[in-house]
Amino acid sequence: MDQETWKLVLDYLSAKEQGKVQELADLEKHLQNWLRKDPKHQQELDQAIWLWESTAMAPQNESWKESFAGIQTLVQTEKPAKNKTFIIWSAAAAIVTAMAMFILFNKSEQRFLPNNQIAWITKVSGPGKITNIMLPDSTEIWLNAGSSISFPDNIKQASFRTVKLNGEAFFKVKRDPKHPFIVHSLNIQTRVLGTSFNIRAWGKSSPEVTVLTGKVAVSRDSAGVQSKAIHLIPNQKGVCDLKSGLLHLENVEDAHFAIGWTEGKMTFDQTPMEEVFEAIERRYAVKIRTDHSFKPCKLTAKFDNVSINEVLKTIQMTLDIRYTINKQTIYIKGGKCN
Repeated sequence: MDQETWKLVLDYLSAKEQGKVQELADLEKHLQNWLRKDPKHQQELDQAIWLWESTAMAPQNESWKESFAGIQTLVQTEKPAKNKTFIIWSAAAAIVTAMAMFILFNKSEQRFLPNNQIAWITKVSGPGKITNIMLPDSTEIWLNAGSSISFPDNIKQASFRTVKLNGEAFFKVKRDPKHPFIVHSLNIQTRVLGTSFNIRAWGKSSPEVTVLTGKVAVSRDSAGVQSKAIHLIPNQKGVCDLKSGLLHLENVEDAHFAIGWTEGKMTFDQTPMEEVFEAIERRYAVKIRTDHSFKPCKLTAKFDNVSINEVLKTIQMTLDIRYTINKQTIYIKGGKCN
């Protein structure tokens, strides 16, 4: 991470901590642009955030506290315009040095910034397939059809085991207290040490994290930076509203329903038909074509590893549709919402 990016990250975190809303919005745009340039930037940012958060964790060494307090004052002090650039760069350099010192004070949990040679690996689960993946750190992942996941090739050695998910996956994370496991998916970030949980992040619907075992922390992922987290235990799920960005916690009767898809099951509970059709396309590797919008319609149904014909018959009875199948394309006509 170069000096200019360090300054951007430090300015962002400082503005976030001080509640400077206008400044925060502008810095966030720049951070997002930087994150889009290279997948490895997310891991670098995770490392920087950890270092920032570490300095706020009240280290035992009093001289360290005094040193960092002085640095914070330097960053926050307003100076004449002609000296501002020098002060900012000096402060940034001082903070980087201070962060390195903090690492040395905590040798049992050393963290190193990644080098520029990190390669990211992407696994894709095609339509109609569920892919089982074993990461180098022994974390096991079931990737739903139409989903993809990316992770650094050095994930076993990395200070943060960071992955990026598009779609849905069930995780059994290998426990490692010194190396948290972080999942970025849509607008949420999930942090764990060792547990099993399911993440749904399809894009059009609000992302959900459902916990089966252990405990996870879920937060809004704005420009890769965590907001205040909610903590989930077994049989709880966290949902992030796509429009408002608000996180809320829900209790569920049995978290195992969330991973029914790993056994070919599909469960819909007042699910918009557009999402139902997309789920069918992924599950059965087909394309669905309709002659009008089903946007107002919703479906509540459970399918226990049945054929696509059984699914279509249920929808036919529920919505009064007509359908024809031509190879891998399904044509749907008519229909009405109940």
